[in-house]
Order: sequence, then structure tokens, then C-alpha cells
Amino acid sequence: MVDVVDRVVFETSSVRVGAFRCPTDHPSFHDSGPIREHCFVFPRTPVVIQHKDDRPFTADSTLVTLYNRGQEYRRQRVSPDGDRCDWYAVSDAVLRDALADRDPPAADSHRRPIRFAFARTSADTYLLQRQLFTRVSNTPPADPLYVEETVFALLDRVIDHAYADRSSVPARRESRRSEMLAQSACELLGRCFVEPLTLSQIAAAIGTSPFHLCRSFRRAIGMTMHDYRNQLRLRSTLDALEDPQTDLSQLALAVGYSSHSHFTASFRRAFGVTPSTARNRMKRSIQRPARKS
Repeated sequence: MVDVVDRVVFETSSVRVGAFRCPTDHPSFHDSGPIREHCFVFPRTPVVIQHKDDRPFTADSTLVTLYNRGQEYRRQRVSPDGDRCDWYAVSDAVLRDALADRDPPAADSHRRPIRFAFARTSADTYLLQRQLFTRVSNTPPADPLYVEETVFALLDRVIDHAYADRSSVPARRESRRSEMLAQSACELLGRCFVEPLTLSQIAAAIGTSPFHLCRSFRRAIGMTMHDYRNQLRLRSTLDALEDPQTDLSQLALAVGYSSHSHFTASFRRAFGVTPSTARNRMKRSIQRPARKS
């Protein structure tokens, strides 16, 4: 990653936390060079990522992208906002410790201990990392013990998600055509998740039938397009909730919900708390450091 668009917000000998904010017209947008350290990344904006010698996928807020040290990859634009993401790097020893009881051959691999390019991530995991990132990005500095333990907890969850995803995949691989349809739908929804698109409109836009798209998407992504769009909408609101002055009714309408109550109910189901509670937690993260032991 390139220093011009990459900012480290926290660092110890075991972990580093950073903000990557790369506009589409930046020279490093399409190729920012090999990854310097093992890391897992939470996207804020959708972008197509393609690891070297692998298939492209849409990286958005419903998943976490995974990188081994030295990984080469390229980006393709989806959002006009470019690539905005929060990244968490861990030392080689920490990563191998985390993998040892799940996948010993991977933990012993010198070339590719992280076997997967991405993993789907739950809403509560996404919210936890955003609250951590908000805390470490502001002054006074967060307590290192708290940050390291939370990053390790996130790593543990991410690895769990990655291996759970692969164990649930049927032995018969979906056709390349189905995978491409799901990928195209992810890109479209990443750009237009606020709009009230119908299944027929999405299918027409990517050149397939509604039934075939619905089946292909569910099999490839593991959820319906409605649930997927809802996750994109909800996770996009966390930026606004960092501002204590955010009007929740206006925010609900801005991301495509019909009312404040509909937004609040969906947010609570996804994150386990109301939007106002999440906003208050963000505010506290900014105003005071983590409590020291």
C-alpha cells in the first residue's frame, strides 16, 4: 500500500491498524503494489479485487478481504468514491498461532498461510471493527492492551467465517456463468443499493432471467439479494453515525428506508442495538480512551 493514501492509526509489535483511502484517479488505484504484511481488510466502499492468478470478486461491506504478505492484486472501480477501507495487520507469529488449531498445514505454509481471498462477515463483527477503528483513530490514544485483544478477537472471527464459508459450499462447484452473474449483481448493488430496484430490473441490467439470477446469487453468495442490499444499506450508515448530530430520520430516507422505524428495526436485527445506541457508542469512542486495566 502507498503512504500517500495509506495512514497508520495504531501500531505495536503485534498489530497495526490503518486507513486506506484511494480515489479512482490516484496512480495507485489499480495497482498499489504487493501487500507488505499479513492483513485483513474491511471495505467501506465497493471495489472489484483480483488476486494474482485468481478470479475477481466484489469487495464490499458484507465481507472482509484477506491478504498474505507479498500478495499481488489489482483493483477495478465500482464506486465513484474509490477504495475506502480499514485494515488490520498482524505479525507472522500471531497469524500462525490463529491458524494452528484450525488448519495446521496452512499455519506451517511459508508461501500462503491464508488460503482464502475473502470471507463473508457478520453484521456484529463489522460493527465491532468500526467501533474499534473509531476509537484508535482519535485522541487520546487507545490503550494498547485493549486494541491488541480486540484485533485478535476480530482475527479469530474472520478466520472462523472463512472456514465456515468453505465448509458449507457444495462439493459440486457452480458454473462459471452462475458465478459471473452473482459477481455482476454484487457490482450493480454496490453502486445502486439506495435505489428500490426490482429483481426484474437487476436481471435485465446484467442480461439474464430473474429466476436464474435469484438462484445463482443465492447459491454463490449465500443470501438473497434483498438481504445483501439491506446489509450494504445498514453498514453504509456507520459513517454518518460517527457524527453525533446525524438526524436518524433523514439518514433512514437517504439510504433507502421508508421510515425511521423501518430503519431502526432493520438496524437492531443486524447489529443488536438501535442506531441511536450505536451513535452514542461512537461518540464515547471519540471522546475518551479505552479504560486501562
